[in-house]
Amino acid sequence: MYDVLTTQTTASDSFYAADTVVAAAGVVATVVVGWLGIWAVLHVAHPRRRLTYTVTYAPLVPGVHDGSLVISHNGTPLADPHMVTVTLTNPGRRDIASSAFDRGEPFRIRLAVPYAKLTKTASEPSDAQAPPARVRDAELRIGPGRLGSGTTVTYQVLVDTVPTHECRHSLLDVQVQCVSASSPSMV
Repeated sequence: MYDVLTTQTTASDSFYAADTVVAAAGVVATVVVGWLGIWAVLHVAHPRRRLTYTVTYAPLVPGVHDGSLVISHNGTPLADPHMVTVTLTNPGRRDIASSAFDRGEPFRIRLAVPYAKLTKTASEPSDAQAPPARVRDAELRIGPGRLGSGTTVTYQVLVDTVPTHECRHSLLDVQVQCVSASSPSMV
């Protein structure tokens, strides 16, 4: 009569020869590849941009408090002159474009001092252009301007007392983090 062919898996057969195991592995691989694809699309569509900043200060002339030295800037006498250094760093892999400044609002650092004057701007790498900065009402206003990936920009401001600082910004899709210095640094 008829011979019935059966395919039965026995203990001596390889485990991966079973159709069920191969199909399950295919489903798992499809799900993993699908999730990786979704992650890649979201990562490209919404890149994370980061900006770190540091504000440090030091007396312009350390150790002179007896009034024997008078320092002035453009005719304005300074009672306790300090040099403030503001450092912005883009440690991310993507540039922070000028368009990231919402409504063209600058990155602002309020220094809470009676007198402030921007004295120096530098960038690293040296061929990177620093975003424009200005001092208005003892507040350092930076940007809008492009901050390239891996760029560090330093601004130095002459002030008339020991400063305190407060940061305000309207950067879109940029994680801003203050990296505090452990103590006042010498400029």
